[in-house]
Amino acid sequence: MNFEFFIARGLIKQKGNNFSKPIVKIATVSIALSIAVMIISIAVLGGFKNEIKHKITGFTSHIHILPYSLDVNESSDAFSLGDSEKQSVLSHPNTLHIEPYILQAGAIKTKESFQGVVMKGVENDYDSTFFKSNLKEGRLPDFSKATSTEVLVSKTIADKMKIGLGDKIRVYFYIGQTYRVRPFTVVGIYETGLGDYDQKFLLASAKVFQKLNKWGSDQYSGYEVRLKDFKKLNQTAEELYATLPHDTTVSTIEEIEPGLFAWLKLLDSNVVMILIVMTLVTITATCSTLLIMVFEQTSYIGLLKSLGAKTRSIIKIFLYKAMYIIGKAVIYGNIFAILLCFIQTKYRIIRLDQDSYYLDSVPMQLNVWSVLAVNVGLIIVSMAALLIPARSIGNVSPVLSIRKS
Repeated sequence: MNFEFFIARGLIKQKGNNFSKPIVKIATVSIALSIAVMIISIAVLGGFKNEIKHKITGFTSHIHILPYSLDVNESSDAFSLGDSEKQSVLSHPNTLHIEPYILQAGAIKTKESFQGVVMKGVENDYDSTFFKSNLKEGRLPDFSKATSTEVLVSKTIADKMKIGLGDKIRVYFYIGQTYRVRPFTVVGIYETGLGDYDQKFLLASAKVFQKLNKWGSDQYSGYEVRLKDFKKLNQTAEELYATLPHDTTVSTIEEIEPGLFAWLKLLDSNVVMILIVMTLVTITATCSTLLIMVFEQTSYIGLLKSLGAKTRSIIKIFLYKAMYIIGKAVIYGNIFAILLCFIQTKYRIIRLDQDSYYLDSVPMQLNVWSVLAVNVGLIIVSMAALLIPARSIGNVSPVLSIRKS
């Protein structure tokens, strides 16, 4: 055990009515709350990003392969990929699977109301995991039958149009300068919380729209490509685009929903501001506490100097004591943050307005590396900042300090 650590441990264990004790407690609480806020902010940001990305990609997938200059929100001319082109997409290491779809704009008309919608037609091998997890009533339509008129509607549309399971609805389509009507039977109702999508999307068999548009059985509006790693979204899109024919284009979910992803990026900047503010709070608390401890222990510092202790050694003593305070606060802050994240994840105590935030509760996702980075970064910055007030120890005169005591 070195000399500085031995003296610092004695100061930490020192009992009595020291003026600095309540200051130290306040500083400990401040630092603990600061690091807890940092961890919770990062957890909320990660939760929001993952939940929103999961929902939006569950609805529309990661990448769309489309005819050149196609507007994804409107119906299109027939489009088809050959087997070799599909295999080229599937052979990419980041591709999970490829799914054809048809988008058909239409309108639902009942005696009570009128609602514009977008019908999404899919095949029997469509990955319906997302819609199953958000199914509120009924079941998914049967996508395998060419004569299937079953449809999945959102709770938003069902409430607005006053329709329920088993009801028949008539959907009007404008095709070839004329209106065509098709009846559908509601077999399921879903709710995702994505207002823009819940307000307009219905899910049915692609075969209905192939027949409606007089398309072949291999013709669609486009293809959805699901990826294994969202982080490689843009890289994968560029690589797939290079392998596809020149009359096709590739659109990523970030290009299709720029406003939503801009909002997520704005959350990043908000969290950065929180981290900066909390770091400043921690630095202020630790520096002011160290200065108070130095002023309170002026006579003790003078005594150590008179006994031959160097200024550098005395600075180390007080830095060890400050490190102890920071370390204890960091432990308390981590425990509080992790406990709160666990409780919120399990019980969803903090609720949200789903229409505004797309989620009904605050999502929290802890990342071990992010938590470690926050802890290590805060400790390093705090200890570096402490070197500034610690320099005041060098100005203490041993003669004057001992005489005053």
